[in-house]
Amino acid sequence: MYCYRRYTLQHRIRASRIIIIALVIALASITLVAAAIYYFYTAQVQVNVETPKVTWVTGSDIAASIGTNKTSCQITIGNLEPNATTCYTNALKFTVNTATVNGMSVQITSVSDTNSIIWGIRLYVFNQSASSSSLTLVDGGNVTIGSTDGNAAVAQVGYRQTGANSAYGSTTTPTGSGNFAATAGQNFIIVVEVMGKDGILSTYAATLTLKLLWS
Repeated sequence: MYCYRRYTLQHRIRASRIIIIALVIALASITLVAAAIYYFYTAQVQVNVETPKVTWVTGSDIAASIGTNKTSCQITIGNLEPNATTCYTNALKFTVNTATVNGMSVQITSVSDTNSIIWGIRLYVFNQSASSSSLTLVDGGNVTIGSTDGNAAVAQVGYRQTGANSAYGSTTTPTGSGNFAATAGQNFIIVVEVMGKDGILSTYAATLTLKLLWS
């Protein structure tokens, strides 16, 4: 009987040692797995942000806020007179930074006009150079545009309220201009024609969000 108890105690001691060793191995395995997971999540590949092919540049006669990537911007339209046209001949500029762009376009992404001061608005895109161009406005007037290549606008895009002259453009946004080609280093200027709605106050303002698109 004594020998039997001694034999059982030895087996219990051995079993306890095996359990302890197994726990140590298990804990070591968990630590290694956790370390591997930690490495997997921290060893991420760094990605360089591509420089935009085309970027906005502020003009001289309109308030503009250019986005951080310089491919979108907001312009503020104010000081409009009721039932009268205001023309900003150097509202905005944009430049082509890299290679030739074949499918260039300008988009009016959205219009924020709480007081409905804009009856119709149209943007004209000109090549920038040292000559002047003559622009016939939607309302029939003519304006001389300086700092161009002397030619007509290469693209146009507009927005209007329902009931305004359809020549201003779309009654919904987003709306984009036709595509035009551009080469590296080429600069463009945007002329803005805007008709104020009848009965508005000159203290009201509206905001347009614009975007440059290319392919």
